[in-house]
Amino acid sequence: MKRILVLLLACVMLAASACAKGVEPDALAGRTFKWEKDGFGGDFTISLFEDGTYRYYEGYLSSYIGFGNWTLKDGVLTLTETGGYDFVFRFAVKDGALVYLADGSSRFLYTDVQDGDRFLPLP
Repeated sequence: MKRILVLLLACVMLAASACAKGVEPDALAGRTFKWEKDGFGGDFTISLFEDGTYRYYEGYLSSYIGFGNWTLKDGVLTLTETGGYDFVFRFAVKDGALVYLADGSSRFLYTDVQDGDRFLPLP
């Protein structure tokens, strides 16, 4: 009986550890996130698509549209630009929001996103 309880406790701890690392990619696919601040003349949005691609608009006045591929590993979302620039953007996924990680990320062209800024999911 003691051995069963120890095994059960180990399983619960492993499951909790896996959950703490982040969310599943399916929870992000098909979602759009809006920066908690205003972008260049309006909403700065990032859309993550089911096929592993993304698109972002830095605001209504920006003529730049960013796009590329996204991956999720250990609770960190990575956006890799494929539109001719070598941009990489990293976000922690916390409480359903994307939290910008300046370390290891490129700077956006028209907006000054700071470390810890949040992109909130749109309904």
